[in-house]
Amino acid sequence: MAKLEAEIESLGATLDLSYGREHSAFNMTMFKGDIAQGVDILADMVTAPALGNLAKEKQGILRKLEEAEQPTRQVIDDRLHACAFRDYSLGFSTVGPFEGIETLSQEQLKKHHETNFTADKMVLAASGAVKHEELVKLAEKALGGVKAAPARVYTTKPYFCGAQLLYRNDEMGPLAYISTGWEAVPWKSPDAVTFMVMQAIIGTYKKNAGLVPGSISGNRVTNSVANKMGVGCAEEYEAFMHFYKDTGVFGWYIVCDEVAVEHAIGELMFGFNLLSFSVTDEEVERAKRELKATLVNGSGSTRDSCNQVGKEVLAYGRGVPPAEMMLRIDAVDAEEVKRVAYKYLNDQEISVTALGPLHGMPELYIMRQATGMVRY
Repeated sequence: MAKLEAEIESLGATLDLSYGREHSAFNMTMFKGDIAQGVDILADMVTAPALGNLAKEKQGILRKLEEAEQPTRQVIDDRLHACAFRDYSLGFSTVGPFEGIETLSQEQLKKHHETNFTADKMVLAASGAVKHEELVKLAEKALGGVKAAPARVYTTKPYFCGAQLLYRNDEMGPLAYISTGWEAVPWKSPDAVTFMVMQAIIGTYKKNAGLVPGSISGNRVTNSVANKMGVGCAEEYEAFMHFYKDTGVFGWYIVCDEVAVEHAIGELMFGFNLLSFSVTDEEVERAKRELKATLVNGSGSTRDSCNQVGKEVLAYGRGVPPAEMMLRIDAVDAEEVKRVAYKYLNDQEISVTALGPLHGMPELYIMRQATGMVRY
């Protein structure tokens, strides 16, 4: 490990490792003249990891995992997945605690590496001052010996479980953290772009932040949340959409005061319910403009663009040009949003998780009833 750090520092490069539920990424930023050496370092990490050091490094790794502080947003998202996909690997924790990790052996790590770090699951992406032909030659030299795994046939997809997982703690402060999710669609679904537009329709909100106050926002959900009871019923909220290979999760996350839990949940559930029945052309056009701006503007860094290309190749088998994505977004209208929302959200199972002082937290059957429009 020390040798690797010294080599990276000598190049003036940076290395970052990130792990998700379906994707793992090794990101390296380097100077133009060090591309060949950088590719060699990445290749060594994915083809010949130092698994023999597990016994020596294990206690230090476990201690770091125990001491690491995770943002509440990630904890809530982690618990929502545990609630929704409790019988599948998508429900495994990514923030901890990691049950049974202390018994992990070198043989188990080796088997995991041989199963998952194969040519058919690997993408080498680059962005910036690099030529495609040069990168292909470097990849053939460094990764040409990696074999593809035998083709697998999956007969089932992760089962979405409608359930409620609450962690009530009245002593952790005045704020409650709540999230609700619906089963959605995978990356390659024809309805995926519509879900992205629906996410933009609901939008995000943070109290006392942004150029336009939420109390005069043109977003119906934001306006309702910011004006509830004259003072607002939430500190912040966001709509989210997680795409996976075989499924997806669409939902909302909200932070609110303990006395406003019922009001905050009611506004978000009603806002999602309106997607099936009462979306206007104006709302859809606004959401499409904001979605395009988010996709095109970004941070502008070569690192982010490299990550985006890698994700797209893993998800779609190719990079998606911005012009193509714009055309797909333009094809979505209000009727399409209502069709998709009615199909996937109206009167469907939901998964709910919450943390904090949960005064007034509705029972699951009440929230389940709120997924449909009750007119009497």
